[in-house]
Amino acid sequence: MNVNIKTIGRSNLVLAGIFIAALSLSLFSLPPTLSITYDEALYINVARNLARDISSFTYQGVYMMYRPPLYPYTLSAFYRLYEYAHHLTIARTISAIFYALTAVLVYLFAVELFKDWKKGVAASLFYILSPLSFTMSNRALVHSEFSFFYTLAVFLLYKGTRDKNSKLIYVSFVSAGLAVLTRYTGLSIIGVFVAYLYLISHWDWLKRKETYVGFALFALTLSPWMYMGHVHYGGALRPFSVAMTVITKDTPVSASEYLVEVSEILGAPAVILALLGFGSLKKDNVGWLIISWGVVGLMGILTVTHKEARFVTFLMPLLAILCAQGAFSVAELFFKHVPYPNRFKLVLLAIIIGIGLVSSAHHSLQYKQAWDAQFLEENRAVHYASERFNPQIIGVSPRFYTLAGYYFPDSKVYHLLPTDYIKSSVKKGELDLIIWRYESSGGNILKIIEESGKYKLVREFQDGKIKVFVVSPPQKG
Repeated sequence: MNVNIKTIGRSNLVLAGIFIAALSLSLFSLPPTLSITYDEALYINVARNLARDISSFTYQGVYMMYRPPLYPYTLSAFYRLYEYAHHLTIARTISAIFYALTAVLVYLFAVELFKDWKKGVAASLFYILSPLSFTMSNRALVHSEFSFFYTLAVFLLYKGTRDKNSKLIYVSFVSAGLAVLTRYTGLSIIGVFVAYLYLISHWDWLKRKETYVGFALFALTLSPWMYMGHVHYGGALRPFSVAMTVITKDTPVSASEYLVEVSEILGAPAVILALLGFGSLKKDNVGWLIISWGVVGLMGILTVTHKEARFVTFLMPLLAILCAQGAFSVAELFFKHVPYPNRFKLVLLAIIIGIGLVSSAHHSLQYKQAWDAQFLEENRAVHYASERFNPQIIGVSPRFYTLAGYYFPDSKVYHLLPTDYIKSSVKKGELDLIIWRYESSGGNILKIIEESGKYKLVREFQDGKIKVFVVSPPQKG
């Protein structure tokens, strides 16, 4: 009994330590205040509207349901209580909390798989210091929340099927639904579930009540959003189809190029340890789970036309578990036939893990610095304007469209596109504020602004590539 109490006490202490370490690391390394990307601003703008009206998933009066809903809805619950000035900090803190929760979940998952709390600690450290998970941990983006629900769904399915616990299986399907509502690529989790259930039981999974109840719960979890899609977006499945259309219009990236890019971001030691961990797996429940999780999950990204490195953040828990397994398997293999004391094995293990973690930390800092530098000049321009002007109508180049809404939440924002309406509005001086940015295409809007005689240039940024204009007051007389 005493042993059990000590074990439970140690486990709780480890869990608390992992959570506090991950949360502290994330919160003490927040991006600069002016490092807000296009997508981050959009999520915050939508969340602000949801705080006013729970069904208004809109920006500038247009429904944005091609974006997944759960993260904006999570933000909106807190935005009801706090003013605009705190919204960015709230968004980043929520991501940091989910990052810390996922680090704890990685520990629990590794312990369940390998029955070794030391592997659990190593896996959680690999997750915490993974360049993708760490960099996304404090951005106002969906990735931390998505990683948590996706990993939780896989974890509960594994534990539920292994222990024959129907309740855990049911909750796993609900968590899978929440993962889909956090990021639409989460639909790959259905493939993960089906592949794993087939590999461990062939077609017997189709004979079990838990399967049908689980999928019913999955559909029920998605149903409120699908109903909103039907009412506001032209069809129950319309949010998913529009999202796919939008992402396929972006720059195509080949699977090989993508894998090379992700490998460079993660660093060679992490990739090698993960491959060694994968190679050490057996053809049992653990092996089939990791194969299903990794192969199907990764294919869900590789088959998409446009791919960004951050899209694969949700697989970093799996990568961390494989890194820990790889480090331990190397140490065990090296000393399998060598009569050295265990302390030498521990030293070697510590060296291997240390090299992997140091490499991950180095690559994390590089990747985070690259992300923190994004949109700084754009934010400086809009922030400058927000401190000096109070426009009702704003015209901005496309890159500023969501940033304008973030800094001017009560203003009407228009794209500076070469349409007849925009050209006419500019010529008549109907826009109170204009933020123009040089674009390689899209019509000569700058010439129209300057020739209209209605606007005054008040500031330039990025060596003149960004210009801020305000409407000139009418001349007296």
